[in-house]
Amino acid sequence: MLKKVIVGAALLASASFATFSNFPVPAAMSGDAKIVADFIVHDKWKGLDLSAKARFVPVQNLELYLKLPFRPISRYDGENDHKTGMENLTTGVRYQVAPMFAAFLDVTFPTGKDKISDDGFNFYFGGQFSKDFGAVGLGTEAGLSITTEGDDRKKGPMSLILNAELDPNVSQVVSPYFGITFDILLNDEKTRGKKSAETSGDVGVAPYVGANFKVNQLLSFDACVTFGLGDDDYLIYTSTNTKMTVTWEGSVNFSF
Repeated sequence: MLKKVIVGAALLASASFATFSNFPVPAAMSGDAKIVADFIVHDKWKGLDLSAKARFVPVQNLELYLKLPFRPISRYDGENDHKTGMENLTTGVRYQVAPMFAAFLDVTFPTGKDKISDDGFNFYFGGQFSKDFGAVGLGTEAGLSITTEGDDRKKGPMSLILNAELDPNVSQVVSPYFGITFDILLNDEKTRGKKSAETSGDVGVAPYVGANFKVNQLLSFDACVTFGLGDDDYLIYTSTNTKMTVTWEGSVNFSF
C-alpha cells in the first residue's frame, strides 16, 4: 500500500512535466540544463525529489532530452519510511515537424530502486501544437504512455495524457505560466496476464501555476505549484485515498 502512495504521488507530481517543454525546439547547437526540487505532500506522506534535466539540439529541429531523478527524503506520518534512492532514468527525443507541430518519444528505464520506482520500461510518445499569439503563448501536448510488465509481473494501464499551458507575455524578467494536465487511464491493470484492478476510464487532473524569473540570458529560476486531483477511482488506485496531492517545485535553469 505504501509503495502505491509513493508512486501515485510521484505520478501526480510529474504529470504536468512529462516532456522538457511544450514549445518549439530551440536553435541548433543550443541547450538547457535544470536542477529541480519537488516537495510533495499527500495526506500523511511527504517526500522530496531532486532531478537533473537537460536537453541539447545537435542539429536544427532535433532535441535530445535526459532526466535523472533521485529521492533523498521520504516520510510517512512523520517517520522515515526508508523509501529513498535513485529513481528511473528517462531519455527522450523531440522533432519539430513544422513551426507549430512537434513529435516526441520518451523512454523511461527501470534503473531506479524497486521500492520507489516501477520495474518495467515506460514509453511515452505523441505530438505537440504550439502558437505564439503575441500577448500569450499556447503550448499543448497529447501523448500515450505505455508501461511494460516488470519483474513483479504487473502491467499498469495505458494512459492518455493531455496538457495545455498558457504563457502570458507580461515582462522580460518575470514570465508567469498556467497549465492543466489530464491523465486518462485507458484499460485495466494486469498481473500475470489477468486483470488485477479496474482502472479503465479513471481520470486524474493536475492544474498548475508558476513563473520563470530571468536573471540574464544564461540563468533563470522557476517556482511552481501543482495540485493532484481526479475522480475518486483514479485517486484510490494511484494513492489509496481521495486526498489531494500538492507539489511545490523550484528549479535553477541554465541556458547555453
